[in-house]
Amino acid sequence: MKLRFVQNSLRLRLRKSELKKLQETNQIDESVTFGPGQTLVYQLQSLNTTNQPEISYTDGNIVVQLPKPLVTQWANSDQVSIEYHLSVNKTDQLHLLIEKDFPCQHQEEENFEDTFFELSDFSYSNEQKA
Repeated sequence: MKLRFVQNSLRLRLRKSELKKLQETNQIDESVTFGPGQTLVYQLQSLNTTNQPEISYTDGNIVVQLPKPLVTQWANSDQVSIEYHLSVNKTDQLHLLIEKDFPCQHQEEENFEDTFFELSDFSYSNEQKA
């Protein structure tokens, strides 16, 4: 699962295997360690207990929660992303974007089979390295 921050937005990109795991276990986790005792953990959860996307940040942990029916619909369709604008205070919103991961055209060694190349504009051919 890839994580990207730009201004007041958070984007998560999931490979096919990660989306499958989210459906099966209702949670996927990743972490980045910056040094001793300095780890950022980010989680995506699929829950029956929430009606709309929610996000929290506590002690180095980012948790994004999505309604399970929304995840199921997204996973079983050609829908590329789930997008929401969440109010974080009286004046600011957080743009939340969760996407199916496409192959990168500039990375020839990428494993195309675990990306959603069939939904992208990327031309997948036998010329690509296996």
